[in-house]
Amino acid sequence: MSGVEVHGIDPETRGYRVSFRDGDRLIRGLVPETLVMEWVRRPDTPSHGDAYQYIAAHREKIMKTLKKMSDGDGSAGAPFDRLSLVEE
Repeated sequence: MSGVEVHGIDPETRGYRVSFRDGDRLIRGLVPETLVMEWVRRPDTPSHGDAYQYIAAHREKIMKTLKKMSDGDGSAGAPFDRLSLVEE
């Protein structure tokens, strides 16, 4: 697995678009802004810097969860069970 790339926020879902390669598959997902808000412990909209720090700090868990979801395994634990896949 490679590293996670962040592609900004999706204004409709308020989730940060991420992607990474798993072999020859490209896995895309959304990291909810609410996870970042809980991590920084502020009720207001987090900065993009906060979001990038959160994703970097939790990249292994994010990648593992999205890979499991992509494989059809819905057994992700909280709070990562709030991630979602983006299908093309």
